[in-house]
Amino acid sequence: FATIDDIKNIGVSVNPDGSIVRLKDIAEIKDSYLEPIGYARINVRPVVSLYIQKESTGNTIKIADDIKREIDRVRNIVPKDVKIVITSNQADFIKKSMNNLKDSLLKGAVLIMLVLAIFLGKIKSKNMIYIIILLVGTIFLPPKLLYFVLFVFIVVFMASKSLRSIMIVTASIPISVVITFGLMELCNIFFSRSINLTLNFITMFGLALGVGMLVDNSIVVFENILKKIENGYEKIEAASSGASEMNLVIIASTLTTIIVFLPMIFVGKEMKLLYGGVAWTVTFSLVVSLFVALTVVPLFSSRATIVKGNTRILEPFYRIQKKALIFILRKRFIALTVMFLLFIGALFLSKTLGREFVGTTEQNKFTIFIEMPTGAKLDVNDATVRRVEDTLKEVPEIKTFTARVESWSSKVYVELVPVNKRKRTSAEIIESIRPKVTRIKPAFIYFEEQQEVGTKEIILDLFGFDYDVLRELAISIATRLGSIPNFTDVKIRMREGRPELGLGIDKHKAAEFDLSVSDIATMVHGQVRGLRATQFHTGKGEVETITRLEERYRRTFKDIHKLVLVTEDGKKILIDQIADFKYGLGPSEIWRKNKSRMVQVSANVGDIPLSKAVERIQETLKDIRFPENYFYKIGGNYPSMVKSQKEFAIIIWVILALIYIVLASLFESYYQPFIIMGTVLLASIGAILALYLSKTAVGMGALIGMMMLAGIVVNNGIILVDHINFLRKPRTGLFRVVIQSARDRLRPVVMTTATTIMGLLPMAIDKSEGANLWNPLAITVIGGLLFSTPLTLLLVPAIYTVFERIKEVFKAKLHI
Repeated sequence: FATIDDIKNIGVSVNPDGSIVRLKDIAEIKDSYLEPIGYARINVRPVVSLYIQKESTGNTIKIADDIKREIDRVRNIVPKDVKIVITSNQADFIKKSMNNLKDSLLKGAVLIMLVLAIFLGKIKSKNMIYIIILLVGTIFLPPKLLYFVLFVFIVVFMASKSLRSIMIVTASIPISVVITFGLMELCNIFFSRSINLTLNFITMFGLALGVGMLVDNSIVVFENILKKIENGYEKIEAASSGASEMNLVIIASTLTTIIVFLPMIFVGKEMKLLYGGVAWTVTFSLVVSLFVALTVVPLFSSRATIVKGNTRILEPFYRIQKKALIFILRKRFIALTVMFLLFIGALFLSKTLGREFVGTTEQNKFTIFIEMPTGAKLDVNDATVRRVEDTLKEVPEIKTFTARVESWSSKVYVELVPVNKRKRTSAEIIESIRPKVTRIKPAFIYFEEQQEVGTKEIILDLFGFDYDVLRELAISIATRLGSIPNFTDVKIRMREGRPELGLGIDKHKAAEFDLSVSDIATMVHGQVRGLRATQFHTGKGEVETITRLEERYRRTFKDIHKLVLVTEDGKKILIDQIADFKYGLGPSEIWRKNKSRMVQVSANVGDIPLSKAVERIQETLKDIRFPENYFYKIGGNYPSMVKSQKEFAIIIWVILALIYIVLASLFESYYQPFIIMGTVLLASIGAILALYLSKTAVGMGALIGMMMLAGIVVNNGIILVDHINFLRKPRTGLFRVVIQSARDRLRPVVMTTATTIMGLLPMAIDKSEGANLWNPLAITVIGGLLFSTPLTLLLVPAIYTVFERIKEVFKAKLHI
């Protein structure tokens, strides 16, 4: 056949008068398509949608950029009236998250420089007010202005002798960050099979997290050098002796911070993939910062003219510290008892905190699912989706909405305008739409906020054998879940059977017409679905040619009753004469888990922590009676959460043991590490309080924050205990030594804590897309440091005196 007309003119029969009956006389022949199996629209306009999914090992941003370049090339090929629009791109979320982290890193660096200017710079009182105002304003400055402010800082600090010392300390930030990138690439080269470190928002998070700690070693070394200069040492001698005295301190503090990441090799694969990049980047950056503190800082200090910094700003703190320390040393047993009771109280408070797996990420997108009864026609489904689209057109915060209409189940992908251009949150917008679309029957419509990581959905796995029993139980459970406050979009994940029309052939009647079941099935199939009669060959390929009845003869069940069958001898009979029609439901799907049949019931829990949601479910379902061998389990992320939190409970004990081993070997003492590790108890109290007050659930971010906190807070204890050991002399009063040591180490402890907190503060208050991944970690560390730092300067000396008193008592007994 060269053309469609060739097919139309085929002769199929001859009339008694000799005329030829051609195909076009009894049939409609058209070059067209089968019935559509789906529709696609964007903002109600019909489109053709193309969905591209990357391989699991592919880089999302690189693949997205390659696709964009290819789309630009295709735009030059397609007709001018054809428009290609990108409606959804997962790389956008990653890029936004990375940009937000870059902003947080930059803000942290600026805040650190301002804090150092307050403590190290020789600034007049009136200018100090401007510094403090700028300190607060930096948090809210836009990114472009931040780069300008940072450039001005560098110029001013380099030109001013009174501020030049700040550049000596902050030099560790760019040096450590740049060298960290090089170490990441070396790891990829030499350990490519086990490690793959790319520049993503997890590794960027590690850098942003570590930026506040990068200057800690440099601060400790430089502060000691500065103290030597204040005592009259020459620059070179001060740099040499000041740095060498701090070798033990900064090596111990760096090791205790790094060693907390060693147990990461024992955590589950999911956590290793998600937070492994943080461990590597923080480790690399801290090792480099140790190198900078031991080499670059003494070098710069021996060459630069260092002006004595602010001392008046800390004078009130020195006076308060001395009075408080004298009081606590006199009442040290009472003070330590109160501290222990606070720790016990914090443990009880932690039981009230919600728990979750990895949390969720906020995005400007959500999806509307439209579920129709099984077997619903595409046109009926399409009409329902159009009603949903009409509702969306009335929402001003919606930027675009893309419909994907399919049989039985359809989706509408909604993208909102940016957060700064709307007053309502995505959850509030969903709640305003929900009452309008739930009135659309018989559709079941529910919402899902798009998540890059984590989910707001909780799933119940209901096990049993009989699907009828499972269905009844699932309906009962779903009804109860719907009654729980804040639970929305409760659904049964079980597709009802598909309506079907069964033909029961009477073999005896069929045999009278010499018809077999196979013959009947073929004729019915040919008339309703159609048979491939031939192939139509074109210049580009082959087109399937289907022959079947016109739609008006096969539209309804009544039409099927009137189908005509032709016997071998040419007789025509109705299918009603030899078959019975049975209406029923055919199975659509069967779900199994661990080889057992199951049905799932799920609900959207919104902002309720996963552990609290499970508690509410168990309380609601406790009086349901399940038949024998029928039961439910909480599925989804809950088993992973329980497993990972048990792992982390063990890991934190391992970390404490490792910290003890490191401190015991460096201080050559069995009991002094316990003095230093008392800071961990103080930090845990602050971390739990911070999580409680901020209403933050304990997820993986908070647990990793606790791990890091254990390594960070002991640094202050190391600085203090090492200095007490250094000042102790045989005939010097212990109380006088600990008071003097606490005074000497007030400035470096406050400075290192302030820089770490300021480095994390932008991440703690960040509300941008993806911020939920790092908010809990930053809040945990900041809360622990804020609570433990002042108490470390007061309680660690008290603990030191208690241990020394116990030591003297033991010595006296052994001597006797």
